[in-house]
Amino acid sequence: MYSQRNAPFRIGMKYKRCDMSEQITVIIPVYQAESFLDRCLKSIVNQEYRNLRVLLVEDCSKDNSREICKKWVEKDSRFELIALDKNGGAANARNMGLDNASFDEGYIAFVDADDYLHPSYFTYLYDLLKKNDADFSWCGVHNTFETEKMEFADLSSTDNEYTISGKDLLTREDLRIMYSMVWGKLFRSKLWKDIRFDTKYSYYEDGGTTFKVIYNASLVAISQRPLYNYFYSVDSATRSSVNETKLRDGIETELDKIRFYTSKNEAELLEMAYVAYLNTLLKCCREVKKNLNNDSLYREFFYKYKANYMRCVKNTSLPISQRMKYLIYRICPGVQEYYIKLKMKVKGY
Repeated sequence: MYSQRNAPFRIGMKYKRCDMSEQITVIIPVYQAESFLDRCLKSIVNQEYRNLRVLLVEDCSKDNSREICKKWVEKDSRFELIALDKNGGAANARNMGLDNASFDEGYIAFVDADDYLHPSYFTYLYDLLKKNDADFSWCGVHNTFETEKMEFADLSSTDNEYTISGKDLLTREDLRIMYSMVWGKLFRSKLWKDIRFDTKYSYYEDGGTTFKVIYNASLVAISQRPLYNYFYSVDSATRSSVNETKLRDGIETELDKIRFYTSKNEAELLEMAYVAYLNTLLKCCREVKKNLNNDSLYREFFYKYKANYMRCVKNTSLPISQRMKYLIYRICPGVQEYYIKLKMKVKGY
């Protein structure tokens, strides 16, 4: 076993211990990940928080990923291999992990096989959750292009910790992209008891699922401390080349929210879901025009925008300036791209 099992990890100038009597189940879908998998799993072995159960769901990779999983299972009894006999995609792999988890106690976390964690990741998220009596905690992300080494962001800046109810979080359009991601978070396991990822999606399966977990969360504890290291790969599903399936999946996940909030009679959340839906339609229009040169698909997406844009124009919870944008985009949709570029420039991106 590992000599570091009971050793404290040094954070800054202080030693910190947390209660490790509660188990965290870590679900890692593995597919074609041989180039990064060792780094990911090493970062988990290096965690200060030791009471981990790590489910490696190997999704019939064509590379050496399954053998790497077997190697780690032999080295550490906390690792378990779930070897699938047919490739089913990320949603199915995560569901298989959930089907093997316990929902009566403990916690659940998701990690992607090409990402890696700061050694204090689980300790920090666990303490953040416990001290706020939250249903899940959420930390910041350090984006990296590094393919081999584990490089960590500077942690000396202010963490900016705060809490927010699940429903209030779902009204925050500025946080929509990050709250949609299933990684970077530590959940009380009970939140996932009746929720699974929709296997109809080839892309954005967490965007069509995580919001349901958030809806059931009474309180969320958030920090900007960048402890989840996200590997920026051009080969990942979310950044792969534009195709029609990818665009339709993005739109459909937003429609899932509209249907869900309608069924729950959540008027405010429904109106915000329409904001996300319209923004996604405009983004898809831009992608079609720029990359696919498909006039009929462009017309289909823009027709859907025109059929729904008044939902945002009439949404009095939005600032008047934002409401007028949707009216302008109805007349000249290309203006949105220039607005986004200007906003990113002002923010220094």
